Amino acid sequence: MLQQTQVATVVNYFDRFIEQFPDVFALQRASQEEVLAAWHGLGYYRRALNLHRTADLIVRECSGKFPKTVSELCSLPGIGRSTASSIVAAVWNEPATILDANVRRVLSRFHGVNGPDDTQITELEMWKLAESHTSEKNARNYNQAIMDFGALWCKVSNPKCNECPLGSNCVAYQTSQVSSFPAKKRSSPLQCKTIRPCVVFDQRFDCLLRQRESSGTYASMWDTLEVGNRVQPQAFLLQMNLPTDNVCLFDSVHTNRYQISNQQVTEKLTVAKYNIPAKTLGTPWNTRWTPFQSLKNVGLSVRTMQRIQLAKSLLETK
Repeated sequence: MLQQTQVATVVNYFDRFIEQFPDVFALQRASQEEVLAAWHGLGYYRRALNLHRTADLIVRECSGKFPKTVSELCSLPGIGRSTASSIVAAVWNEPATILDANVRRVLSRFHGVNGPDDTQITELEMWKLAESHTSEKNARNYNQAIMDFGALWCKVSNPKCNECPLGSNCVAYQTSQVSSFPAKKRSSPLQCKTIRPCVVFDQRFDCLLRQRESSGTYASMWDTLEVGNRVQPQAFLLQMNLPTDNVCLFDSVHTNRYQISNQQVTEKLTVAKYNIPAKTLGTPWNTRWTPFQSLKNVGLSVRTMQRIQLAKSLLETK
């Protein structure tokens, strides 16, 4: 949960998640939808899917016993070298080197590396630097300390350099170049993308959902349908083997713009509301009808849930 998400956001989710899935066996028995529903609102949903797959592997292939080496942990979904080392050090206090964003920043400034062009070093050299500082006898406390030091003292902006106990040996501080270390990543060019989500309701506001592909954003998650950019809504319904009668169609009824990573997304919402029940309409391939009141149990992304709620509100005001 702490990958790319701050502690303050994670705390409440963590407590609820552990209460619902108290051990690896409970997590393995849970459905993907239950896990995603418990994760709802945290974002980066691939983490939840990887966690679920990892629980399954540990139960089926390791008899429920958690791997204890970095190499074994790295073979599990979503666990890289730094995360694996963090687990090994935190749980068993074995010497294992971490290199997360906070640690990188501390080492970059202290050693004066990976800032301006003439200070660049390779990833392998960065790991060697990190290893040189890792405690052999108390990796657990050292790893926690250097992460906290980066988060609370050697911060991205407004670091506490004047009070820092490492200041006398910090290359960046001694050369008055703290803001230059580490060098800022060059941002990728912004790409513009237009999508046309289509929220389909039956007469009781049961919502038609489709399951996304196993790769990409929101992989394997349930989502609303999507109309092709050059397809008319009526033609889209026919493509989905849905009727074009007994339906109220609203094309591009709402426009929303937002940014995901380096993509500027323009979302043009289409809404289809049938006045007949879902069982009469049938269920297209790779879709399902879900009662509106049950949507919270499916593990939809926040953006998808907001889209469906907006569509319902727009219909109720027309």
